[in-house]
Amino acid sequence: MCAIIKFLYLLQIVMRQRKKNKSNHLRSPAIKITIALLAIWFIYDRAFKRENIQVLFDEYKNIFLDRSKFLLLIVIVLLMLMNWSVEAVKWKIMISKIQRITFLKSLEAVFSGLTISFFTPNRIGEYAGRIFHLSPSHRMKAVLITVMENLSQLLVTVIAGSISLIFYLRMFTHINTYFFAAAVVLLIAFVSGCTFLFLNVSFLEIILRRIRWTKSWLQYTEVFSYYSYRELVNVILLAAVRYFIFTSQFYLLLVLFGIRIPYPVALLLISMIYYVMSLVPTIALTEIGVRGAVAVFFLGQITDQPIEILNSTLSLWLINLVIPALIGTVFIFMFNLEKAKAA
Repeated sequence: MCAIIKFLYLLQIVMRQRKKNKSNHLRSPAIKITIALLAIWFIYDRAFKRENIQVLFDEYKNIFLDRSKFLLLIVIVLLMLMNWSVEAVKWKIMISKIQRITFLKSLEAVFSGLTISFFTPNRIGEYAGRIFHLSPSHRMKAVLITVMENLSQLLVTVIAGSISLIFYLRMFTHINTYFFAAAVVLLIAFVSGCTFLFLNVSFLEIILRRIRWTKSWLQYTEVFSYYSYRELVNVILLAAVRYFIFTSQFYLLLVLFGIRIPYPVALLLISMIYYVMSLVPTIALTEIGVRGAVAVFFLGQITDQPIEILNSTLSLWLINLVIPALIGTVFIFMFNLEKAKAA
């Protein structure tokens, strides 16, 4: 449902943009500077003025003095770069159907998208931050492609979360056998249905052509038929690599803050955290509060260390979102703010 809301909202923005006249180029630098300054202020206000941030920073002072922990922290930061690099590769591959871009250009788009996402519901701004690195004439198709690319990551989260939920119900609840069997069947059907729909997204373009769409809309919905089954499978595999990276980061942060949990159990509960988070509408400004509460709920069932869980959650948020968002403020100045000519 969240993905559909994003799709409709972005569709409306880009369609409105097409009806406007050419932009005033003299205003472009001022707009970029304003966006960058607002982003920096929002990030500082929401990330570095939190009540518990000083407690976390005090913990990091001890980490910097411990060589083994410091090296582990470096690995976690490097995994952040790997995480967003895989995302850049994934987006580059999908967007190449309409515009060829370099890996670095794709990475710039990903980082600036994170910057804009900080003050938009459900990270809708992430899409806008990316498409403004592309040619104005490609933005409508880029929105649809980016939504598809985002859905690939959501699909992996749903698959991993559904599998984890089956084990979670068996290990951490006293669910009735019949209810458990019904839940398993429903989850398998749900995951199978979602996977089938994603891998056969080209059918959506055929269906839309049977509806009374205008020609101007049809020229954009054709993007659903751009990708073969094999290409979509490759996109899902890249999404799975990303999922493995950021779940591993979470586990390593738990270890960093002294939480000792067997990796299989930690992966199960971390997958549950991401599963629930994918279903909760938030904005990046408030996401850490929701994620912290969800993390304490699940991980708190096997360890009595809520402060360490919150420190791990906050650290992951700072490393994977705040730092890239700050880097992305630089790439905002590379936005192409020209508007597409009206058709």
